[in-house]
Parts: sequence; C-alpha cells; structure tokens
Amino acid sequence: MARKREFTNWIFGRELRDSRELEERPDEERAKPYVITPLGTRIRRVLFCGLVSQKNTDESMTRVTVTDGTGNFYISAFNSEFGMQAKAMVDALEINDQVLVMGRVSTYQNEGKTYFNVNPEIAIKVDSVSMDYWRMKTLHIARRKIYAIRMARNRPGSTAADVMAAGYSDLEAESAIKAMEKYPDYDLQDFESAIAAQIQPAAKEEHKSSKDFILQYIRANDTDGRGCRYEDLLAASQNASISQNELDDLLNSLGSDGEIFEVSLKRYKVI
Repeated sequence: MARKREFTNWIFGRELRDSRELEERPDEERAKPYVITPLGTRIRRVLFCGLVSQKNTDESMTRVTVTDGTGNFYISAFNSEFGMQAKAMVDALEINDQVLVMGRVSTYQNEGKTYFNVNPEIAIKVDSVSMDYWRMKTLHIARRKIYAIRMARNRPGSTAADVMAAGYSDLEAESAIKAMEKYPDYDLQDFESAIAAQIQPAAKEEHKSSKDFILQYIRANDTDGRGCRYEDLLAASQNASISQNELDDLLNSLGSDGEIFEVSLKRYKVI
C-alpha cells in the first residue's frame, strides 16, 4: 500500500528555531520523528520563502542558508543517485536570491540541543509578489494558532473539542492543546511581534487608508465563508498602526454605510 504523502506546513524560521520537542511514532519504525513546534504544529515537511544568505558546495553536497527575517533554514542537497534533481535546483541558487523551498525536516541532537536541517524537494527562485503572498498566508496560519492557544490558556482544562467550539479548525484545536502540553511557558507575544514585523513595512506602503485596509483584510480573510474574525482583524490592524478604537469606529462606520455587515458575533463580511 502506497504511503500517504506528508502534509506540508507553511512556517516561519522562528517557529522551527524555537522547537525542542520530537514525537516518535511507534507505528512508523523507520520514519523520522515529527518535530513539535511551540505553536503545536506537528511537522516533517515544510514550505518557506526567504533570501539565500550563505552557500557552500563540495563534492558530496551543497549547503544553503535561507533567512526569512525571523530565523534561518539550513538546507542540504546531496550528490547521490536519489538527490541529483534536488541538488541541481539548489546549485542554481545564488546569494541574495529570493527563493521558495519545500522539503523534509531532519533532526540531530548534540549536547542536549536539537538542530534542524531541510532536505529539499523543491528549491526555486521567486518574485516579490510570491514572497509577500507566502508571508501573509504564513502569518495568518500562525496567528490563528496563537489565538487558539491563548484561548485555551485562558480556560484551564480546555479540550480540543472546546477550542473547536470557539470557531477553530480541528487542526488548530489539536495544535493548541499540544502547544499547552509541550510549551506551557512559551512567549507567544514575543513570537507574534517577530513574525508581524516582517509584513509591517509592506502593509504601510500597500494600503492608502485605514478604511481600504479594513475592507481588503475582511475580503482576504473570510476564508471559511463564515466571515472574518474580529480577533484576526484587530491583530492585523494594530500591526498596520490602526488602534483598537479606530478599528471599532471604522467597523461601525462601514456597517452604517452598508459596506460590511456582521454575520454573527464579531464576524464580518464585505457586501
């Protein structure tokens, strides 16, 4: 029976860098362990974008470091029968190239510390639009998990079912519970500030007014058809230097003007 392809996680370098927990699967004896990140993400395969900051090549492999502004990803492509295509893609990359990489995470431990390496399956050059899309989508994924963890932390004894009942997906709920178990004291605020800083300059340039920002964000983040969540909108607004009071006033004004409506409590849609 063919093995199911591993899920690909969009993550920032900081999330992988701060990880320290591994999960062995007894039913998969020869498989590499999963990495459990501070957001409760269970990963073997990742997808990320960034700039090539270092490159070293020898007879056996090519090593490349890619930075996304929050941390580094370390890539190794081997000169072997099964790795020639991946190595050719990595060999084509140059310092300061904007790249997208998808690959499997391998781990090793030394003196109590865990180190991560990515064995690439795809490594290609991309443009700034693709980079911005990856940042925005990955930020959205991370923030949803952060909000779910905070909710669970504020309600001791919460189960995955409780988190799902609050409007989160089963994956977000399971990640929140796992994060609480494995990283009970992780500084979510510091992590969120680090990843948000990567899009703040772009957001300021792109949006001509607070009103346009709010409308565009609601349209882009009504991902499940149930409306954009107020918590998501508030976090994005604050990163674009829009205060909570200004946001609330704008939502009231847009509602009065018939440009948006509140689908349910604290969920908004553009008309």
